Amino acid sequence: MAKLINNSKSIWLLIISLILIGCGIYVLFNPMTALVASALAAGIIFILMGFGYLFDFRQCRSYMCLAIGILDIIVGVILLANLGITAVSMPIIFGLWCLFVGITQFVAALELKEEGSSFGNWLLAAGLVGIIFGLLIFFYPGFGAMTITFLMGSYLILYGAFELNRYIKS
Repeated sequence: MAKLINNSKSIWLLIISLILIGCGIYVLFNPMTALVASALAAGIIFILMGFGYLFDFRQCRSYMCLAIGILDIIVGVILLANLGITAVSMPIIFGLWCLFVGITQFVAALELKEEGSSFGNWLLAAGLVGIIFGLLIFFYPGFGAMTITFLMGSYLILYGAFELNRYIKS
């Protein structure tokens, strides 16, 4: 891995880093496009996961895998068939995810605190932030849309900057 990181003087690395930075800037200034791209990615991911479960069913013969695989494919097709609705609902989906992860972290933190683990405090804080963040998105869906696009755009810019730095240093 170190060889890959240190030995990468390629014009393609420069081109990719500039494309990533450009896409990140584009996403920051075009939030609806970013939400539609997220919806497209979510649909594709659900379909791929569904086929993964179906392939797993062939090996383990668990009808749970079969059911989840079929359900994932159906959900993926529905998401792809309704990209506009999916894009608009992405903040709510993201908010639900934050809320459920936050609740899970909160409960796990309470269990860890009973065991005397110091990690429980960090997990408790993360859980509370997730719960608050999820509730904020429900009450202010625009906040969720802005957050999703800000995170996507920022990540693309940072990843592009990392790759550009790697190109310059090699």
